[in-house]
Order: sequence, then C-alpha cells, then structure tokens
Amino acid sequence: MHIVKMVMISLVIFVMVTVLVTQALQEKIFFSLFIGIPSGIVAFVISFVYLYMQKSE
Repeated sequence: MHIVKMVMISLVIFVMVTVLVTQALQEKIFFSLFIGIPSGIVAFVISFVYLYMQKSE
C-alpha cells in the first residue's frame, strides 16, 4: 500500500471521528470542537501507524 493511500484513509478516519465526537458532545459542551479535533488527530495517528505496520509485514 502506498503512503499516499494510507494518508488518505487516515484523513477520512480523522474527519469521521472529528464530526462524530463533535456531534455527540454538541449538547453538553459548547466548544465541542476542542474535544473533537484532538480526538480526530489521535485517530489519524493511530490508523496511520496501524496501516504502516501492516504494510511492513
């Protein structure tokens, strides 16, 4: 799998997690993006590392 493909998959995961967390916390926390964006970044890094480790096997 190419690096570009891994980054694109991780970017889609980033957007999905950010939107889902932000929507889930919208009623409870006014600035829910402050929670959604960092959780999306964490999901991006974890998914990219996972895909990279699967590529090397």
